[in-house]
Amino acid sequence: MRFLLSGFYPSGCPASKKAGALQKTASCLLLIASLLLSSCAKPQVVRKAEPEPYTGPVTIDVLKKSVGFGNVSSIKSLVDVSVFKDGEASGSLNGVLGYKAPSNMKVSMFGPFGLTVTELLMTSTVLQMHIPSKALLYEWKSSGISLSTLLDDRFIYTMEEKGDELYLYAFGDAEGGSGLFATYIFDRKYLLNRGIVFYRENKEAARISFGSFNGRVPEKTMVEFLNGSAVEITLREPEYDTDIPDGYFKQIPHADKKVLPFQDLLKRLAPKR
Repeated sequence: MRFLLSGFYPSGCPASKKAGALQKTASCLLLIASLLLSSCAKPQVVRKAEPEPYTGPVTIDVLKKSVGFGNVSSIKSLVDVSVFKDGEASGSLNGVLGYKAPSNMKVSMFGPFGLTVTELLMTSTVLQMHIPSKALLYEWKSSGISLSTLLDDRFIYTMEEKGDELYLYAFGDAEGGSGLFATYIFDRKYLLNRGIVFYRENKEAARISFGSFNGRVPEKTMVEFLNGSAVEITLREPEYDTDIPDGYFKQIPHADKKVLPFQDLLKRLAPKR
């Protein structure tokens, strides 16, 4: 998913020629205040461009620890996001991403004048999607899935090797069902997590593909839904292994919002019948 939002840059970075002074000022202030980013002001943390080949035994526990962002402890980054419908580009935004291992991630997307369009928050206890313009908050308590390793003991895992790829299957769900919940796909050489497929009622509901790896960190992610929608997100000027206050991942409050189950959002993204 790649949301490209014009005119959203930190102080000192080049801004779009079409962006007005007010928009640039508001966007920069919001960026600095919300995530304490200063990508242009200080050097980026250098990481290995190529991961090391994996030579040890492959087990279910090894694959569980290889999910997501691998050995990175934190990420602060601008993000470019593009939205697609039936293969055609339909919108773009810019935003910021904060990630702190093992379970915390927040993505904030901004519109004109730095106004928040969407917030996505994921922690070890909750998954939230906030749409301020509609005062809507989609929420799933006890999501239980870590972004850098699988910690949830409610699932039963099996693995399979197919040529140059490894597959980790997670069976079960938050309601205690026994069906297939997710498939995690890895390459055999590096054990990089190349993709995740999520299922709803034993049918594929969404597919995530990872690419442009910096070390073990995917700097480009594509999320595809079976209704024809897709979102691509690309990290821009990321900083790794730097401090992010825990308070940045504070749960989005319910006040003045209509709170709906996160499953309602998934239903909207289900294939049209």
